[in-house]
Amino acid sequence: MAYLLGWKEFWSLPFRVNRLVLIPRPETELLVEKVLSLPLPERPRLLDVGTGCGNIAMALAKEKPLARVVASDISRRALALAAWNARNNGVTNISFVHSDLLQHFIERKQKFEVIVSNPPYVSAADWEKLDRPVRDFEPRTALVAGPTGLEVIQKLISQSWSCLKPGGFLVFEFGAGQENEIRKLLDRRWSEPEILSDYSGFPRVMTVKKPG
Repeated sequence: MAYLLGWKEFWSLPFRVNRLVLIPRPETELLVEKVLSLPLPERPRLLDVGTGCGNIAMALAKEKPLARVVASDISRRALALAAWNARNNGVTNISFVHSDLLQHFIERKQKFEVIVSNPPYVSAADWEKLDRPVRDFEPRTALVAGPTGLEVIQKLISQSWSCLKPGGFLVFEFGAGQENEIRKLLDRRWSEPEILSDYSGFPRVMTVKKPG
């Protein structure tokens, strides 16, 4: 229905959507809530990896007008859509960067107080079991990470270390049943792991800190 209408609300903001991007889900608002609860400086640098239509980045930019928010995506067409949504929502403290996960920022040695992401986390096998409206219409590349479903999250965790300032936070969404495997991906460098459950009671959001 969101694709037919061309719009979806997230964090009380309207977002234009099309079949290039995922339709924003209510449970993803947990990512925004968690970032807003973190102890951050007055003017933090926030990075949304895999921004899609830009819903997470713009919700944070609206709530933290002094923050410098960067929204990145591997899809240039998704970035163009997100930039349109920023203009439509009057969000000015945001910029858009083409990047394969964090590669652009690693090469330029850019660092952030928070890296937030709703990455692909569906396994190839689970893709076949998804409801038809999801499987038939939403972009597979934004959902399927690989054979295990953990491939993108593993890379995100690994790359985030070099792009976070000391004391910075990584906050990301993950899928049902992945909690224990994700804990195994976090080496001893990370501190203060915390998992939030979604509105149905399933573990959904992981937060970890880079000590410093």
